[in-house]
Amino acid sequence: MTQKVKGLLSDFRMFWNVPMPGRYMTFKEIAAYAGGGIGAYFLIYMGNQLVVTINNMIVGGAIGVSPTHMYILYIITTLANIPLTAIRANMIDNTRNKAGKYRPYLISMGIPTALIALGYVWFPYDVLYDFFPMHLLGYDGGYIAKCAVVLIFNLLLQFFFNFFNDAYTNLIHVLSPNTQERTDVLAIKSVVYSLAPSIANIILPIVAQHLTNNNMYDIKLYRITYPVFAVLGIALTVVVFGYTKEKIIQAKTRVIQVRFADAFKSVAKNKYFWIIALAGWLGFLESSYSNILSWTYNYGHACEGSTMSLLNTIIGNASMWGMIIAPFCIRALGKKKVLILVNTMNIVCILAMGLNTTNIFWLAACVYINWLFGAFEQIIKPAIQADIRDYHQFKTGERIDGMFSTVQTIGNVVTLATSSVLPFVYESYGIFEGNGYEQPYDILDVATGQPGLLEKVVTALIIMAAIGALLNMLPYLFYDLKEKDQKGVVRVLRIRAMFEDYGNGIVNDKTLVEAIDIIRNAREMATQEAAVVTKADKKKDKKAYKAALNRNEEIEISKMVCAELEKFSHEPYKSKYAAYQSVYSAGLAGLYNADMSDILSELKQAREMPHGTHEEKELRKFAIEIAQNKRSALKAIHKYYKSLDEFKQPNFTVLEEIFNQEDACEEKFKQLYIDQAEAKKAKDSYKLKEISDDLKALKAERKALQKKEKAEMDKHAYFARAAKPYLDAQKLIKEKENQEHFEELEARYDEAKASSEAALQAQLEEQKRLEEEKTAAKAAAKAEKAAKKELKNKK
Repeated sequence: MTQKVKGLLSDFRMFWNVPMPGRYMTFKEIAAYAGGGIGAYFLIYMGNQLVVTINNMIVGGAIGVSPTHMYILYIITTLANIPLTAIRANMIDNTRNKAGKYRPYLISMGIPTALIALGYVWFPYDVLYDFFPMHLLGYDGGYIAKCAVVLIFNLLLQFFFNFFNDAYTNLIHVLSPNTQERTDVLAIKSVVYSLAPSIANIILPIVAQHLTNNNMYDIKLYRITYPVFAVLGIALTVVVFGYTKEKIIQAKTRVIQVRFADAFKSVAKNKYFWIIALAGWLGFLESSYSNILSWTYNYGHACEGSTMSLLNTIIGNASMWGMIIAPFCIRALGKKKVLILVNTMNIVCILAMGLNTTNIFWLAACVYINWLFGAFEQIIKPAIQADIRDYHQFKTGERIDGMFSTVQTIGNVVTLATSSVLPFVYESYGIFEGNGYEQPYDILDVATGQPGLLEKVVTALIIMAAIGALLNMLPYLFYDLKEKDQKGVVRVLRIRAMFEDYGNGIVNDKTLVEAIDIIRNAREMATQEAAVVTKADKKKDKKAYKAALNRNEEIEISKMVCAELEKFSHEPYKSKYAAYQSVYSAGLAGLYNADMSDILSELKQAREMPHGTHEEKELRKFAIEIAQNKRSALKAIHKYYKSLDEFKQPNFTVLEEIFNQEDACEEKFKQLYIDQAEAKKAKDSYKLKEISDDLKALKAERKALQKKEKAEMDKHAYFARAAKPYLDAQKLIKEKENQEHFEELEARYDEAKASSEAALQAQLEEQKRLEEEKTAAKAAAKAEKAAKKELKNKK
């Protein structure tokens, strides 16, 4: 055991700045992502507590908006979130930033999120009744104004908070292409970041006990605690930004240009996306049980604040154990089986709450078990989201991330109608504005409200939540993207990236070695026969059984890799290649001079093609797709180009030069801000004035560059739309040509491997040298301190 611990510590030190073999994240990066996640989740905790939903008790209980009006606000913000999500998605999918797709938004969206949350709880809502004393539509003017203010804060949160939440949550998708590594890191992150909501859930009841008479729905409680959460949140989020690095598997020469409409259509064809999205849309009722425990405490007066704090601590601990266990269950059973198991247990736990709806300890026990299994989803769902993005890139050739959120948000319109069920139930039990109580939910209070009402409402919520959990489970029965499929996808993407970079003359040693190792292994394993493995073999020898399963999996993955390498020898790629050769040989002039009636006739013929077999379906699908692309291209040509001479591919070096100028500009900004801090310290007013003028000039330069960049990017975007069939043809033909140069690449393998290993060894030696220097410095400091102490004792 001691040797194992020593080995782990040795690995930890060795791979602090360098990833372990077969992995992509260093321990330093994992520590930053997980530890900094505590801060991110303080902000996410505040955002989730404040965004209007039909169950929001800060808006309903503390601010005093009735369930029906919360539902109206929920409809408005959900509809408003559709274009906002589209804007966010477009920004993410078309971002060009050294920091990556998601990291830049951790800070730029995190700070506004914290400020909006503080403004939300500190706004003087009571003053509105003095400013708006009139009555409108049967309600106080102050109440309507209050709803309007809540709406404004929510619209702001819909953009800034959701952007920040997406940035941190989806960051794991691009930190590693290894699905098991992502799962492992998610487990570590989830255990660590859960400290944030756990700390909040411990602190809030204790503060409520001492300052608000155990009232968890007093706005003062949040005015005191949220500023602390906000400061911690921003400080630790900076750690995530500073010590993580995005790693997307695509060619280094790939230009990021994803048109909104194209990305939308592309995502909409991804079947796995629909399975995940439907699970969310159908399971809207599952969260109905979420307020039961807090209601039993707040309105049922079932225990003191300190007891509630202890229960929250214990329940929060359930999530930790669930997150620790989840990766082992996923390895053993796979994501699909675990998801079905988790949802089944959710149904059982929710129904069990109905056995005793007044005993807070029984309810807490049910919630504990539910959270234990529910924590699995916090690991599995982000891992699945990452897998389906890799799968999408494999199928379409484009890396799309943000648009998945947009399509899912648009689908949330489905839940607007279904979500009206809960407010209707609340209102039927008397929870509405003007029910004779100070706040609508006060009618539930067992001491001052309507007798027996709390128990009736809780029972109704349990039944609704169980139905929601069942509906949530059903779509997962159709999820069939297995772990071995995802491994094959990642290997194919690595091979494609190598060939594409080779074609552009920039393939590096590490990429070449990894891809050729994959190809050599695949060609060797694909010819082998899979072993027949039974449960009896498992009883005989577990290690041999597991090794046989792994070997069988490797054979299947290898066949997938070989199919990629041989695809141009089989249908439908033979037909695709022939069709694209025709488009490519006609050139841009062929697209420009095309006749719309001919294209429409081609589309009609494509739709009439036979589609009885899988091969026929694929060929028909491709024929329709290429005809539709020609139609869209011709429309774009007529829109953007007046003559054939104008219809030319823009020079990327112009855009690259602008990018370089922008990067240089950012470096100047960094240096000027450092100089400014030093000048302030030295109280050099002349230098400060000089730096201020330089910053002003640099801002003007950056603005001009951004304008120039947009104009140049527009040229590329217009050409990409107008020449899409030609560019697709060029890409496929070039891919085939690049694959034909494999022998040339393989000849460079030994040299590249030696170079790659030497670079890694140099990196490890440099890390070792730095550690030795650090140890020596610590020893010297310790010796110096001891010498000073000895000298002091002598004196």
